[in-house]
Amino acid sequence: MTSFVHLDYTTDHPGVARVERAFHPVKSLGTRLQGESGLATLLLTVAALSLVASIYEIIETSPEGQLLAAWVVFWVAGTALILGTRKYVVRMVQAWKLQEQDARMWEVAQADPRVMADIRCARGRAD
Repeated sequence: MTSFVHLDYTTDHPGVARVERAFHPVKSLGTRLQGESGLATLLLTVAALSLVASIYEIIETSPEGQLLAAWVVFWVAGTALILGTRKYVVRMVQAWKLQEQDARMWEVAQADPRVMADIRCARGRAD
């Protein structure tokens, strides 16, 4: 009597898949920064950081009488930097989370034919 054994071996190494998932946001960040709004935000951030660095240099070299005023200007510039980029950062984090959820759903759909059938059915209803 002959019996056949069907074993399913993974073709991906779990460590390699983990590293690829870790570097995926870095790759997608590069493509997102190539747009006009990404470059404008990057330029604004660099300008604000250079302002903060120059104010910090003034704080370090100023006499004691101007120290409080310099610290106030330093914290105002830092707060403006945070508030100016907060909206952009929140939007990017939300887009990253949505993209990560879509990627996980697609991985599940490729492994489970029932999920793939549900996706095809939903796509058919949308059309």
